Amino acid sequence: MSDPKPRLYLVSLAGSAALAGAAFLPWLSIGAVGLPGIPDPAGFFVLAVGLLGALASGAGLVRRADTHPWLVLAGLAGVTTLLVVWITGPGTIAERAQARAEAVALVDNVPLQPVPPVRFGVGLILGLGGALALTAAGIAGVARGRREDS
Repeated sequence: MSDPKPRLYLVSLAGSAALAGAAFLPWLSIGAVGLPGIPDPAGFFVLAVGLLGALASGAGLVRRADTHPWLVLAGLAGVTTLLVVWITGPGTIAERAQARAEAVALVDNVPLQPVPPVRFGVGLILGLGGALALTAAGIAGVARGRREDS
């Protein structure tokens, strides 16, 4: 494996697997309850992008096709989606939990319970790492291909 391109495809394959697997892991947690990505449309999108990256990486390894531009696009789609969840997710989940706590207090005529803090889960961090690896491998492959062309 002296040729660096198969190594780039292996890195992108590992990043794609991490990205696709992260859809099933908890992205956010509130108290002891983990909230995975997969019932949410963003989770299904991240799974699809991870599978697309794995397919493009496999095609690059097996058929020696230049799929690096597709790897960049898949990685950027994953990074963008997970960053939006990172930024907006905790506020949205906290608002939902506060509304639920107020409704329970009103209906059951009990004192309002404080809402536990929202924390980032392992799935969100693993997914971001996989998407960044996928993007970096794709960019390195595109840059290397451009350098070999000139």
